[in-house]
Amino acid sequence: MSRSGDVVVPEDPLQRFLELNDALCADQGWFQDYHSLRFAAVTAVTCPGDAVAVAAAIRETAEEIKAGAGWFGDFNSPLAYLLAAMMVQQDERPRAFREAVERTRKLFRAEKLRRGGIYESMAVWVLRQQAGGRPISASTVRRFKAIYEQMKRYHWWLTGPDDFPACAVLCGQEASPSEIGGRVERLYQALHDRGAARGDPLQTAANLLYLAEGDPVMIAGRFGALMRQFRTAKVSIVQADYDELAILAFVDAPAPDVVETVLRCREPILALRPRPGRSIAFNLACSVAFLELVRLDGARKRAADAKTLVDMQAILQAQQAAAAVAASTAATAAAASS
Repeated sequence: MSRSGDVVVPEDPLQRFLELNDALCADQGWFQDYHSLRFAAVTAVTCPGDAVAVAAAIRETAEEIKAGAGWFGDFNSPLAYLLAAMMVQQDERPRAFREAVERTRKLFRAEKLRRGGIYESMAVWVLRQQAGGRPISASTVRRFKAIYEQMKRYHWWLTGPDDFPACAVLCGQEASPSEIGGRVERLYQALHDRGAARGDPLQTAANLLYLAEGDPVMIAGRFGALMRQFRTAKVSIVQADYDELAILAFVDAPAPDVVETVLRCREPILALRPRPGRSIAFNLACSVAFLELVRLDGARKRAADAKTLVDMQAILQAQQAAAAVAASTAATAAAASS
């Protein structure tokens, strides 16, 4: 295995993902939330150890999360597997994290920050990792709020609790909140100039790409080249895919090589049963391809922070997928009863 920052990258990330997926999905019924298990598998790709043992640790931790009814709100659900994968990776325990969430939420309320549900919990996760497991300080929460306020300064109508995880990651950077806000805005505008549509997904992409090294115009150029190359390869790119493109834009490699890697990773993922949808398969393939490309590109200073945001997006997208399934099921049931 090779190491990139604090992320241990396996020699074959795709094979590792498939092994973890098989181990996590073994003996599951057709009513199991496979989306959450697959996102957990991609999150756990950087966990060392035998795939079966890693999967067992994830299941054990997930059961501990769900056993504490009411502890984690949105995580008292299939999303527990994703949080469990992150905990196994960081050698964290559910009770310790629950106590950190409860303690830090009081600091958030003292600063009059909006309640953020799952986004707030994920922000606490990031801040706790930055603090090395120590209690998150009031000064850190004030810095968090200052970064959030900078985002609102530029895009008050877009900025909300869904930006909390990104604010937490940016909180660990050395620049001042105003410098961070300015660079994010330059990235936002540069990405729009390259053809990306304005809105929440573009703000998320700009937040992610703050962590990439280099001039915003150059970084936006890589993003735009990837968007064009995917479309040339007849892969439809919509706003919901901007976060995946942002992750891939971290890699300083020719766009055709990056796209070829993603499409190669997507083939076996699309062959999984039950078959994942286009959006889920593309998301998983981009995450796996990112790890493969980072490994080949050598050690990257901010790869660990980027991987953290990949994990954040996995949880948030799994939540969105679960909500979409629930809405579709409810609509079908309503139609059948009418």
